[in-house]
Amino acid sequence: MELQDLPLDRLSNLPPNVIQMILTFMPMRDAFRTSILSQNWRDHCLNIPKLMFDDEVFQGSTCKSVSMRWKLLYIVYPILLLHQGSILELSLCNSQLISCCEIDQIILHLSRSATLKKLTLCIKSGDDHKLLPAFFKLQQLMILKLQNCVFQPPVNFKGFSRLVSLSFNNVSITAKAFLRFISNCPLLKDFTLIGDEKHLVGYWNSDFIELFECLPLVVNLHMSWFPVKCFAIGVMPQKLPTSLVHLNWLHLLGLSFAREIDLHSALLLVTSSPNIETIVMEMQHDPKEAMSQTAKNLIDHGDYSYAILDHLRVLEITNFTHMKTGMDFVKLILAKSPILREVYIVINKQVDVHDEVKMLKELLLYPRASTRAEIRIERP
Repeated sequence: MELQDLPLDRLSNLPPNVIQMILTFMPMRDAFRTSILSQNWRDHCLNIPKLMFDDEVFQGSTCKSVSMRWKLLYIVYPILLLHQGSILELSLCNSQLISCCEIDQIILHLSRSATLKKLTLCIKSGDDHKLLPAFFKLQQLMILKLQNCVFQPPVNFKGFSRLVSLSFNNVSITAKAFLRFISNCPLLKDFTLIGDEKHLVGYWNSDFIELFECLPLVVNLHMSWFPVKCFAIGVMPQKLPTSLVHLNWLHLLGLSFAREIDLHSALLLVTSSPNIETIVMEMQHDPKEAMSQTAKNLIDHGDYSYAILDHLRVLEITNFTHMKTGMDFVKLILAKSPILREVYIVINKQVDVHDEVKMLKELLLYPRASTRAEIRIERP
């Protein structure tokens, strides 16, 4: 076949579902540029099911000189109004995104069609954004990611029954509203809770037992220090009464091996998860913080004979120091993990070479249930 006999436009003749898939995987700015090709391509653009309004969308010279509210009003909102198909995913995650009434208008528009399955809303600066009643009507949601928002559900709100993934990053909420919310999301498998005193409002008097009664199917768990502290109240058990049998990925952020409450919480979560595969811990280290005596002896005096981590393959700890409690924690993991493959430790930059060598020698001498476990120590 000669070159001139080949059709110039092969893409336009593809099935509509294939074209939609192609447009979905393209950067949204480039995807909408295809609308100038023909009426057919314009129609395809108006049916893209996934709309991602990130920094790349607003890269043009015109966008750089106007406010974020202008962008929402004259770029995002018109796209939503002209959209003809079902919107399954929407992401508002821009480095300049602030709380404003235009966000409320966007959510109100989405609540009318009730097709949205995934929503990402990340406020990056200024005040937290209060979610209005229209947000709680998005009953088709399966994935929800919120950052710097105020979550105050109406009294008659029954949760999102289809939600499987929830990420709260500095979301203002009370303990009562939080537990009532997640208890009405029975399918949750991915759970992220990152916050501080400003966002976890009021008195939190619920413990880990009550929390995980609301998360019976949790597979991936990511928590920062302050939420862990909120649920580590009273006399904590050594093990949860009901094991987290589905949990296989645990990420803890900002805990300290110097604090008993942090170490106890980490041990509680790890030893209550018999099928866990990956543990990631980004530790906090304050050289002025003395190690508590109870934390120092916590593992020595505890009976962890019941703990068997038959599925653990990866242990990763960053900001690690040559502290007895941290070393004891790693020693326990090594002894309880028969198929462990990788122990990756990034030491704190203040650890000198002498302590680093001493640390490595001790770790290499610890008994290991897995003969294939490789210990790697690196500097940041």
